[in-house]
Amino acid sequence: MVTRWRDWLPDWQSLLKIVFYVALLYVLQVFVILPFMRYVLDSDYFARTDVIESVNGERARSAQLACDEYIRREMGSARVEFPTGAEKIWSLGGGRYLIKASVIVTDSPGVAKKQHYACYIKYQGGDILDSDSWALQGLDWRSEESD
Repeated sequence: MVTRWRDWLPDWQSLLKIVFYVALLYVLQVFVILPFMRYVLDSDYFARTDVIESVNGERARSAQLACDEYIRREMGSARVEFPTGAEKIWSLGGGRYLIKASVIVTDSPGVAKKQHYACYIKYQGGDILDSDSWALQGLDWRSEESD
């Protein structure tokens, strides 16, 4: 049983349909999909180089104070001091804040040790100055390093 190459080709109507659909896909890609992709890439979201910005203000300071309160609770009886001006606070949107700072912990023999931490906290609503209005999402103690 010998087959000819013409046996592999479909009838001429099916062949025209295949050519039409391939041409339609090409036209859709060039004139619809690619322009839409360029529009999305040129939007403001992709144009920004600093998606997360460091913030200051009343909410940022309240988030810092709420993190400080969680750290005081975690440290228990140790004496805790929070140096000012060394912290960095980023607003992540939706009432969420990321705080990078340090704490000086003095243990019972009187030895002071500086520890760095990152605190992820979310505003739940209510009085902004009340620490119960904030929910701790994560607290990460980092190794001692220079700033």
